Amino acid sequence: MSDQERDDALKLFSIYPDIKIVSLEEEKDEISDEISYFSVLRENCDEQFVKKYRIRLPGNPILGDGKSDNQNHSIIFTRGEYLQVIDANQDNYIEECLKIKSVLCEFEEIELNPVNDYIPGILETKATSPVAFIGAREYIFSENIGILGDIAAGKEQTFGTLFARTLAEIGGKLHYGHPDFINGIFMTTRGGVSKAQKGLHLNEDIYAGMNAISRGGRIKHCDFYQCGKGRDLGFGTILNFTTKVGAGMELVQPLIQKNNDTGAEAPIDVVRAKPEYIPLSTIA
Repeated sequence: MSDQERDDALKLFSIYPDIKIVSLEEEKDEISDEISYFSVLRENCDEQFVKKYRIRLPGNPILGDGKSDNQNHSIIFTRGEYLQVIDANQDNYIEECLKIKSVLCEFEEIELNPVNDYIPGILETKATSPVAFIGAREYIFSENIGILGDIAAGKEQTFGTLFARTLAEIGGKLHYGHPDFINGIFMTTRGGVSKAQKGLHLNEDIYAGMNAISRGGRIKHCDFYQCGKGRDLGFGTILNFTTKVGAGMELVQPLIQKNNDTGAEAPIDVVRAKPEYIPLSTIA
């Protein structure tokens, strides 16, 4: 760890005393010159980050562009059934945090009264697909800073809210965004939350949705919860985001085998996702 990284970590620990940080360590064998890689969980102790857990990895975990690799080697330290993925440039509000309990109920894993009233003494069980993701919208609080802020916020409104809400209604939402909630037990036993092959998995988070859908999961979207987010308002940054989304959809995703499996096997159509929605062509 460099001096700059150490100073940044100490500053972060001084502001957020309860935060825990996961980092990578390299250890070189003096005899064989072999390099071993470790994933280390650090926590605050008198404004000093001490090692709490240290797990040896089978090799260098950095296979892609960095973001997905960080998620994959950090998820082993998580606890609990659900995860919330948040970007570093996001903010939150206390009134939104009070809604998290209601958001977790959207996973449909709490059955308060499973008894069938018509058959006393018999438990009523419903065979439904488990919910893998709960999508949420982002509020771009930098939207009022000039025309570039308005453009960046408009892209989020279209891509992250309107489009995601529509696809979730027909059972076709694949991309998990931030600050989405993830069923950790479901996803960690089915390939993880990110794919990290460099150059191939350009939009790393949509492949988790393909993985969840093709393995029997569902992805929902809730509109009563939101999280703040600030965008970099440079011309190049806005253009790079558009380029990333376009290149991922047009150049990379058609090459993925999981994309073919999702289109061939997953029930992503209006009739099977929502039986009450019947196209006019079938009525005629």
